[in-house]
Amino acid sequence: MEIVSARDFRTNQSKILAKALKGESVLLSSRMGMFKITPITEEDSMTNRICEGLKEVQQIEAGNIHAKSAKDFLNEL
Repeated sequence: MEIVSARDFRTNQSKILAKALKGESVLLSSRMGMFKITPITEEDSMTNRICEGLKEVQQIEAGNIHAKSAKDFLNEL
């Protein structure tokens, strides 16, 4: 496991991200707290949700579906 400061991360971003991509545990330490850097894979539900959301935005922009208001979203909860 490697712990890097925010400054080190900014300086060596590509190198550190490559380590995380290879499966190594990388922790980022900053004044805001500790964060674990992990790559997102296609299997991640968040990735799927983002992709679905982007497709929906494209459909709205194309005029194929009606845009929802903030009130509509709240009513779905």
